[in-house]
Amino acid sequence: MTRTSAQELAAALKGRLAQRAWSAWVASPGSRCAPLVLAFRELDAPSQVVLDERSAAHWALGAAVASGKPAFAVCTSGTAALNYGPAVAEAFYQQVPLLVITADRPADLIDNGHGQSIRQTRIFDDHLVAKGLLDDRQSLEWNLGVLDEALAGLAYGPVHLNVPLAEPLYAAIPPHPSAPWRSEPRSAPKLSLPDFVCSAQNPLLVVGQWNPSWGDAEPAVRQLAQKGWAVAAEPLSQLPSDAAEHLEDTVGGSMPDVVVTVGGAWVAKKAKQALQGLPHWAIGPRNPLPDMFGNLRARSLAEPMEALQALAELAPDLGRSWTPRSAPAPALDGWHDLALHRALAEALQPGWDVHWANSTPVRYANFLWGQHAFGRGIRHFSNRGASGIDGMTSTALGAAWVSKRPTVLVTGELGFLYDGGAGIAYEALPSLKVLVINNQGGQIFQWLDGPRASGLLDRHFAFRHARSVRFAAENQGFTYRTANNLDEFRTQLPAFLNDSAPAVFEVYTDPDASERAWKGRFGA
Repeated sequence: MTRTSAQELAAALKGRLAQRAWSAWVASPGSRCAPLVLAFRELDAPSQVVLDERSAAHWALGAAVASGKPAFAVCTSGTAALNYGPAVAEAFYQQVPLLVITADRPADLIDNGHGQSIRQTRIFDDHLVAKGLLDDRQSLEWNLGVLDEALAGLAYGPVHLNVPLAEPLYAAIPPHPSAPWRSEPRSAPKLSLPDFVCSAQNPLLVVGQWNPSWGDAEPAVRQLAQKGWAVAAEPLSQLPSDAAEHLEDTVGGSMPDVVVTVGGAWVAKKAKQALQGLPHWAIGPRNPLPDMFGNLRARSLAEPMEALQALAELAPDLGRSWTPRSAPAPALDGWHDLALHRALAEALQPGWDVHWANSTPVRYANFLWGQHAFGRGIRHFSNRGASGIDGMTSTALGAAWVSKRPTVLVTGELGFLYDGGAGIAYEALPSLKVLVINNQGGQIFQWLDGPRASGLLDRHFAFRHARSVRFAAENQGFTYRTANNLDEFRTQLPAFLNDSAPAVFEVYTDPDASERAWKGRFGA
C-alpha cells in the first residue's frame, strides 16, 4: 500500500493554514507531531511551546478570545490529545474559533501494542463544530478535500484535525503552494420579530458574554432602551454598567413578559430562576441555542452584532425610555474578599483586561459591576462556556501574550494550583499579573447550605488547607509578593500592577469574614 507521507500531509496542512490569518499557534513537545511543527514554523503567526497540553490548549484559547482571530494548538499522539478536552469544551460553549491538531499513528498501529497509540478520532466529537480525519492511506487530493471541509466550519467554535503520520518523522518538508483564502460571503441576518415579542409590553433583552471582536454592543443597547426595552447584562457583556441592569442576583423592577437572549452564557443563577416560564427568543450564531427558561418560543441563527443591530431597528417603540436602576451597596467595613475586589476595581485604569476565574471571583465582578465600581474602557473575560476550573491562568497568559494589553487575572489559590503547568513555557512569560486570593479553600462551597450540612465541607467540598502558591508561582517564572490585610494590599497594589515582569500577588483573607460580607452585601 502506498501511503501519503507524513511530510506531504504536513505540507498540505501548512498550505491550507497559511491561507488564513491566525492570532497564534501553540505546540507541546513530542515526536509524532514533528512533521507538523517543522511545517508550521514557516507560518506568519506567533508561536509558543507549552509543556502541558491542557495548558497549551488554553493558551491558544486565550489568544483567540483576546484577538478575535482563530488560534490553534498542535500536539503529539496518544494521551497528549486527551488533555485538549477541557479547552475544546470551553471553546464550544463560549463560541471561540479554536483549532486543535492531534498527531496520530497510522490506523493499522492502533490497538496493536504500540506506545501512545489510542483511539483518538472521536475524543472530542460532542463538543465540535467540525472535524477532519486525515488518512495517510488516501491520496493527497482526498486529504485536501477533508481539510477544506473541516476548516470551513471554523467560525464560532472548535474544530479537530486528526493527522496520522508514518515514519520517518524528521525528513524535510516539501513545498506546498498556498493561495488566499476564498470564503463564501455571509449574508446579513434577516430577522423578523416573532409575534409574541412584537406584542410584549415589558420585553427584556439579556446580553450574555460578548467577545469584543464582535463589535460594540452599546449603541444598539441604548437604542433599545430609548424604545422602552429593559436590558440586563453582566461585565462579561463588555457593556458599561450604566447601560444595563445587572444580573448578579436578581432581575429587579417589574417582571418582564418576554425575554430575548443574545451573546454567550451568563452567571446569575437566581436571575435564571426568576425568569423561568417566560416566553423566550434565543438568538445566536450556531446551535445549541439553549432553552434556558423552559419556554423557548423561537430560535434564530444570526451573527451576534448584526442580530443586535437588527433587533434595535425592528423592535417596536413602546413610547417610553428605560434607564437602569442605581442601588449602591452598603458600606462593609473590615478585611474580606469583597473589600479586596472593591479596592482592585477602584485601582484599575482604562485599557486593562481583567480575567475573572470561575468560582467566586467572577461573582464578585458581577456584583461590583452592578454597583458601578468599574470605569469604562476595561474589558472583562472569563471561561464561562463550560465554567470549569481548568486552564484559567493559561487562558489569561495566552490572551496577554497576543493582545499586549495590561492584563490581570483574579483567581483563587486552588485554581492557580490546579493550573500549575500554565507558566511552563519555552519563551519568557508575558507580563500577566495574577492576583491570587487565598482564603484557604473553595469559598463558594461555604456559601451553599448543602456542603456544610453534609459534615464534609472542609475535606470533600471546600478542600481546606494551609498551603501557599509561592513556590508554584516562582517555579513557573512569576515574581511573588504577599499581603495579609487591606492596608498592606493597598500599599503594594500599585507596584504589583506596574511590575514589568509576570507577577503573582497572593493575598490572604478570612473565609468566615468573607462569607459574612458576601451574604450581607445588600444590607440583609
